[in-house]
Amino acid sequence: MSAVTTEKAKSEKPLPLDRWVSYRFGLIATRMGAIAAPVYVGRHKLSTPTWRALAVVARFEPLSAAMLSEHTRLDPSKVSRAIETLVRRKLLTRDKDPADQRRAVLRLTARGREMYCDIESIVVRLEAEMTATLDAEEKKALRSALDKIDAQIARHRAAG
Repeated sequence: MSAVTTEKAKSEKPLPLDRWVSYRFGLIATRMGAIAAPVYVGRHKLSTPTWRALAVVARFEPLSAAMLSEHTRLDPSKVSRAIETLVRRKLLTRDKDPADQRRAVLRLTARGREMYCDIESIVVRLEAEMTATLDAEEKKALRSALDKIDAQIARHRAAG
């Protein structure tokens, strides 16, 4: 942080915790996750990291464990456990990458796709219910704002 930025931050009134974007994102994600959890935990016996891994593989397959870790932002040990669980339950296949035999390629099985589709349908309905108070323009603005924040975070991470 530069000296100018530091001085400006000192002179400004502190932002209340409930106005921090990251705090609000975390709360909203946790609360929505708690509403959705009974579907993937209770009905399908998946932990949150395992559900997240299943969803990411469904969206980006085929992909490697490293790519899965990058997309989920889970630490490698959690990704490894999630992969092991999904493979053991025959929801995911792990095959050698023909282009690089040192790397494994992850894909959903038919059973994994069926489970994903079941959970996805409920999560999509949940999201629609949670955003029902927003009109079409507000939903568009929300998605645009999220995209911009996500892009800024990516730029910040790339800068080191």
